[in-house]
Amino acid sequence: MSSVKVLWLERPEKRNALTLSAIDELRRHLDEADDDAAVSGIIIAGRGTTFCAGVDVAEFSNANEEDAFRLIIELRDLCAAARHATKIVACAIQGHCVGAALELALACDFRIAAPDAQFSMPEVAIGIPSVIDAALLERYIGIGRAHEMLLTADPMGAEEALSRGLVNRVVPADQLIAAAEDLIGRVTRHDPSAIRAQKELFEEWLSMPFDEAVESSTRYLARSFATGIPQKLSAERLLKK
Repeated sequence: MSSVKVLWLERPEKRNALTLSAIDELRRHLDEADDDAAVSGIIIAGRGTTFCAGVDVAEFSNANEEDAFRLIIELRDLCAAARHATKIVACAIQGHCVGAALELALACDFRIAAPDAQFSMPEVAIGIPSVIDAALLERYIGIGRAHEMLLTADPMGAEEALSRGLVNRVVPADQLIAAAEDLIGRVTRHDPSAIRAQKELFEEWLSMPFDEAVESSTRYLARSFATGIPQKLSAERLLKK
């Protein structure tokens, strides 16, 4: 029997701030859950009152260029693991979702937020640019608002995030996991091969010009008929009419 796997950030005393080891551990757990046939979907959540305060400032306080590069590569790989996962990955967000945490959330398929959620990219405030999956922010909220967030480091609240399409749902904090499970369930009721193909197309669409994306998607649709699943499901729908 398949089930949703919850991966917890477990440093509530540090607002779940990310260290190099925590990033590596979360990526390994994410890969393991994605490879587990008993897992139907994955939720990333934080213990305590804050989802994640981003990278622990202690990681940067004495870092040199090589240290910083190693950390950002590990974070890049974590975000890529979320984006490329064959399973649906949702993020359950309460309190602050800062910097690297927002980049990770942007890499997930769905974001469920509590009313107190605050989203921010404060990197410029410590003298560095926002990078890696922050590049997705423009696609979610538009160029103008994304530039404002990235350049001012000002936060965005849950209701604005919902209205702009950054998050999928806003629910009470004690309902975050249940709401994420429900949204994942609305996906996993469909055929897994179709979901995998759609997620692969999402990735291709990020890097392709429009005409190429259209051409690529036609091949995906045609290949799906080799499985026999579209024919079977279409026939079942006809019988129900």
